[in-house]
Amino acid sequence: MDKIEFLQHAANAIEATDFEALESLRDHIREEYIPALLQTLSADLPWSKKDAYLALLMDQTSDILTPLMEDGLNSPTVESRAYAFCILTKDFDQFNYFLVNGGVDAQRVDTAIALYKSGH
Repeated sequence: MDKIEFLQHAANAIEATDFEALESLRDHIREEYIPALLQTLSADLPWSKKDAYLALLMDQTSDILTPLMEDGLNSPTVESRAYAFCILTKDFDQFNYFLVNGGVDAQRVDTAIALYKSGH
């Protein structure tokens, strides 16, 4: 999938908050697509759309994602907060710690975020 096709599919999936489509697009994202994708992001988007960006970019570690991921720490969706934390710390093993009984534990995520924000 070339860049233009990827960006079109990503825009459609984000607009529709189609997390199944976003999941399949994760296999096609290339680091060089990220700046163009981020140009479509606006800070005043509803959290459902921001969460869609986070879901699409959850495997990426580029520092260009820092502003999006720092904003993602404030998402009302615990999974998005967990993804954002793992990307910011570049420690995806943390996600396994956040899982309790098959789900993401909000208390564990929020404790880790509080420590991150306090600089510890």
